This record gives sequence, C-alpha cells and structure tokens, in this order.
Amino acid sequence: MSKIMTPKRKSAHLVMNRLAVVLKEERVSNKDLAEALGYEPATVSKWATNTIQPPLATFFRIALTINRDLKDFFISSKDIEGEEKKKLLKELAVIAEKGKRTGKKN
Repeated sequence: MSKIMTPKRKSAHLVMNRLAVVLKEERVSNKDLAEALGYEPATVSKWATNTIQPPLATFFRIALTINRDLKDFFISSKDIEGEEKKKLLKELAVIAEKGKRTGKKN
C-alpha cells in the first residue's frame, strides 16, 4: 500500500474519511460508485466531501466493490497529536452528543 496522505483540514470542516482520495486513485466517479451501491450520486458526494459519514458497513461495501482495504478510507488516528488531537476530540464530542439517544421524550 502506498503512503497515506492526510488531507489538509479546513478549519470549520472535520475530515474523517478519505473516500474522495481513494475514488480518485481508483479512477471511480461518485456516479459510478452510487450506481454500484444503489445510492444517489448526491449521497456519495456528501460522503466524499465529509458532509455526512456513511455507516461502517457501507465503507466495507465500498472497499469490497472497488477492491481496496477498508483502512485506506480513514485518516490514521496515530498521526494526530497535541493541540490538533484536543481540538478533534472536542469536535467529535459535540457530534457524539448530537447523535445520542437518551430515551427521554422532549
């Protein structure tokens, strides 16, 4: 496997997956992947731009479909240290809090 390059992170945009990079390396378009998986191209585009994240099972389907290792789709957490790590942990805590199901009715 070639060295994985971590994409530059926009200050207000959390990059958690490398789908766009992998698709470009494999010369697979969002439209082609969408057709292969049965999704709308706009959905695949949102995954590729990290606007939304697909479930892990979907990443596994993508890996099998385009014959790539599942780990190729993710940024290594081992490469994140110091202040960047603290900042990411805060951002991820906010995301996790939004996604919590407490069982309480509002």
